[in-house]
Amino acid sequence: MRDADVLNVLRAKEKLLTPVELAELLGGMLEGGISYSAIVFYFKRAFPSIPLRVLLESGLWWRVGEGQMNDQEFNEHLSPWVGQGVAGCNGGHLV
Repeated sequence: MRDADVLNVLRAKEKLLTPVELAELLGGMLEGGISYSAIVFYFKRAFPSIPLRVLLESGLWWRVGEGQMNDQEFNEHLSPWVGQGVAGCNGGHLV
């Protein structure tokens, strides 16, 4: 899949999915799956309002690094800038 196509899919799903779900979607579109570098590279291009510092800190997420950040913390970390966020969700359903 071309980079432009990946970016378009991410942008189209930005408000429909949590950051974890967006990362999973990204991983499914990439040959190598989800990785720290893919999150930084594609999320920064798809969602330029996310500060680079925040994306670099996402490397603490247990799925892409050896950090202690769990899925809920990853959602909370990125939700001010991308995704449906966790504040308005309850188990994946809007409340």
